[in-house]
Amino acid sequence: MLKRRSKIVGFVLCGIASICLSSSVMAEEKKEEAAAPKQQQETAEVKQEDVSKKVVAIINGENITQAEVDRVLARFKNQIPPDRIASIEQQILEGLVAQKLFLQFIKEKKLAIGDDVLKTELDKVREDIKLNPGLEGKSLEEVLESHGSSIEDLKRDITISLSLEKFFADEVNDEKIKGYFEQNKQIYDGTEVKASHILVDTRNKQGDELTAAKTKIDKAKAEVAEGKKDFAKLAEEYSDCPSAKKGGDLGYFKRKGQMVEPFAAAAFALKVGDVSDVVQTQFGYHIIKVTDIKKGEDIKFDDLKPEVKLDILKQNADTLLERLKQQAKIEIK
Repeated sequence: MLKRRSKIVGFVLCGIASICLSSSVMAEEKKEEAAAPKQQQETAEVKQEDVSKKVVAIINGENITQAEVDRVLARFKNQIPPDRIASIEQQILEGLVAQKLFLQFIKEKKLAIGDDVLKTELDKVREDIKLNPGLEGKSLEEVLESHGSSIEDLKRDITISLSLEKFFADEVNDEKIKGYFEQNKQIYDGTEVKASHILVDTRNKQGDELTAAKTKIDKAKAEVAEGKKDFAKLAEEYSDCPSAKKGGDLGYFKRKGQMVEPFAAAAFALKVGDVSDVVQTQFGYHIIKVTDIKKGEDIKFDDLKPEVKLDILKQNADTLLERLKQQAKIEIK
């Protein structure tokens, strides 16, 4: 929507929108509500108001209310299947917790940007809108309102983004950005890896079941190392992943955005024909074999410098967020 909106922190809530908007399910209008007696509607409105004031989380003494969650959800609620609303609300709450923690940190460290800097950034966004043919004749406020947002939301996002960028200034100097780019070209050049894996699922397992899962993956790894059986056959025998039917084949994938980070990092560290050690993710234990690599395109650092800088900032923001969560007093109602 707005190119300059929230360089670092926008992902906290905007990512939720992208998940929801991928669904083609549209909510039906509730005709019975339109036909309800006036008194019943007024009673429902009072109850709704009471619910909206409900505190759903307390972050270091500061409240997050149901109304705040509902306001974000309202941006795309009609495009979410009913059975997914609860999980999306949870994601929104997690985003609001992150937002609150960042704002508290910025206040504590006295990192907040000045009004003049904020005005300059808002003017840049207004200029973006003027240059966008699809938004011709619309003001910034109108564009934000059409997306269920407001000028205050934008000011907050800009404040968080630029304040954290100031805090991480030493991590995003030209030398460090260039060094990160050189070490991680595969992230940006479109390189794809084709891999197969053996997965022993550990989700919802504890105690003896978890021990048994580790024993199973170790046994599979030992058989892979012996080389007496083809990897595909071992995947069919040991893997809990649906890909087991295809010998563990997962097809091609890029370095970022398709596989969870521990898995992707391990796969891209291998050469064709190599097999990884046991890799643990939130899904369980994996053994990965790379079967092909499609080289990416030639790329230039200067063309990608802003994107690389943003990636470094996001990684640092993620790390900071985890530290703030560990140090904070967070009460989820």
